[in-house]
Amino acid sequence: MKIINIGILAHVDAGKTTLTESLLYTSGAIAEQGNVDKGTTRTDTMILEQQRGITIQTAVTSFCWNDYKINIVDTPGHMDFLTEAYRALSVLDGAVLVISAKDGVQAQTRILFHALQKMNIPTVIFINKIDQAGVDLQSVVQSVRDKLSADIIIKQTVSLSPEIVLEENTDIEAWDAVIENNDKLLEKYIAGEPISREKLVREEQRRVQDASLFPVYYGSAKKGLGIQPLMDAVTGLFQPIGEQGSAALCGSVFKVEYTDCGQRRVYLRLYSGTLRLRDTVALAGREKLKITEMRIPSKGEIVRTDTAYPGEIVILPSDSVRLNDVLGDPTRLPRKRWREDPLPMLRTSIAPKTAAQRERLLDALTQLADTDPLLRCEVDSITHEIILSFLGRVQLEVVSALLSEKYKLETVVKEPTVIYMERPLKAASHTIHIEVPPNPFWASIGLSVTPLPLGSGVQYESRVSLGYLNQSFQNAVRDGIRYGLEQGLFGWNVTDCKICFEYGLYYSPVSTPADFRSLAPIVLEQALKESGTQLLEPYLSFTLYAPREYLSRAYHDAPKYCATIETVQVKKDEVVFTGEIPARCIQAYRTDLAFYTNGQSVCLTELKGYQAAVGKPVIQPRRPNSRLDKVRHMFSKIP
Repeated sequence: MKIINIGILAHVDAGKTTLTESLLYTSGAIAEQGNVDKGTTRTDTMILEQQRGITIQTAVTSFCWNDYKINIVDTPGHMDFLTEAYRALSVLDGAVLVISAKDGVQAQTRILFHALQKMNIPTVIFINKIDQAGVDLQSVVQSVRDKLSADIIIKQTVSLSPEIVLEENTDIEAWDAVIENNDKLLEKYIAGEPISREKLVREEQRRVQDASLFPVYYGSAKKGLGIQPLMDAVTGLFQPIGEQGSAALCGSVFKVEYTDCGQRRVYLRLYSGTLRLRDTVALAGREKLKITEMRIPSKGEIVRTDTAYPGEIVILPSDSVRLNDVLGDPTRLPRKRWREDPLPMLRTSIAPKTAAQRERLLDALTQLADTDPLLRCEVDSITHEIILSFLGRVQLEVVSALLSEKYKLETVVKEPTVIYMERPLKAASHTIHIEVPPNPFWASIGLSVTPLPLGSGVQYESRVSLGYLNQSFQNAVRDGIRYGLEQGLFGWNVTDCKICFEYGLYYSPVSTPADFRSLAPIVLEQALKESGTQLLEPYLSFTLYAPREYLSRAYHDAPKYCATIETVQVKKDEVVFTGEIPARCIQAYRTDLAFYTNGQSVCLTELKGYQAAVGKPVIQPRRPNSRLDKVRHMFSKIP
């Protein structure tokens, strides 16, 4: 039995979870359809998911149809989770994009369609909730053409009254989108020659596989209308990616989770080869892995198995396998892995309500950070605060909900702040000599600082030979520099520069590595004072869609939010802007746009990286270090 992996994507309340239940029920995988309102669905099991109607964590379920096994990878659908969505999308053979007939194409629909196109995922569009009163299907289809793609093929005719009747669309004009993009078919059509249905279907399959044609189906997931034709489309149009007949093993890990009992599990998509219990398999670039237990989705459940075949989603218990790891031969991956793990843009401090829960909180956050590469957790070495770094505010809300719901921990979270960085303005160097006041350390250090292009990170070089200054002293200097880079002149991490250890002097036997470790951050700070630093902040590139009548306001309001408009295009009754904006301003810009366009604007954003900050510099209070602050203060008094 061939295996197809699909994702179901939709904006909030379009019926994604209900459609999943309907597919399972119609195929016979489950005896009773779950209900979102009652919290009895197979997916969206978190309380927060049920409350907000959004999918947060990727779940997997499956059913069988037309001699295919179809795994549904339930992808996240919120903006803050697009990177996790990309990671889940990369293992799919196809996607069903759900649109509510009542609401039409929403902002989130466009964002998700953009992600599907970016990943080149074959996609079928399902217009749901056609049973609701007052729906205008022609208007919905037109919004799909205008806002998503003109390359659609309407697969059914619909009669809504006196009762809903769905029939296959047999009109030759329905195939226009297929014919007009194929020269041979177009010649036959113009010449009035008959075109066989077989040729049309084959061309449709090819275009869908290329992600350049999007079939449109209708139905009501709640009432089971149009579900069978949709399942026929999934098995008829989507093909498993990967080498089905290949004996060489290849699988990629796309999800990590912890069970309520604390067991760590990894989810992998098997692209080729067969995986068997007790196999020992290569883990690309690392030690081999012994398969001691395997689970797969089956008929709405997760079951144990001894054998997994190509195309399968396999769940393994493992404490060592990480996200994006490849089992077997990485050269057989059919689609590039999504490895964009962007730097977090926001951070905050988090603490338990009672001090006794601190260790439990740290353990829980370590688990959550392991499952989400966009979440980072660290303990400040000076203040001992627990610091969370993350990408978006909803992500923080989800973390708090998980801590409460899954780990039974109540926490106090401070208001998040944007993470700034600093970069040297010019090349500079500074040397502090041994036995020259106010240097209290038995060490001489000379450092040079050179700015590098934005996005380069930090480079380090020692020009002091190991023959003169041994490894332990060299390591101490590097440790001191690493510590010094944590707080630049404005109190933020220093990046995009090259630091060179130019000069070192020690007195034997009184000098110790500790002297060098303590002096290095003070020398670095003096060098940065001579260089000066530029404050950097995270920027987003954006594409903004707004009704044409708001062109002037959207354009002239942009500078209020430090946004730069780079291109302007007018398409029918819509205007499209592209530009860039500081991350700290995007929420206010979006809120304002949504307000004056009555929710009709869409703003797609992607991380662009760090750029020079605009406005008044944001200074972060320096963390105390009783040992070094006194010495720093003495050096700061030197003119």
